[in-house]
Amino acid sequence: MTIQEMADQVLADRKQAWAKDDPRVAIVSTQSLGPDDERAVRRVVAAAGYVGAEQDEMVRQVSTRVVGRVAALADHLPADGGD
Repeated sequence: MTIQEMADQVLADRKQAWAKDDPRVAIVSTQSLGPDDERAVRRVVAAAGYVGAEQDEMVRQVSTRVVGRVAALADHLPADGGD
């Protein structure tokens, strides 16, 4: 499973919880996930078969990817078109 696939899985798993309590502002402003989101990342990474130091590194990479995706989806600024 790739980092992107694991990040997609985390986003899908957290979608329902995030619908009730939108964490985008907190995630974007702190550039980190909340405790429940971190647990979801750890579950997905562990399910993909990573353990030990490799698991810790994958959790970091997947968390970074999820934060980036949340920030990108929260970006409401218009594109400048290459001014």
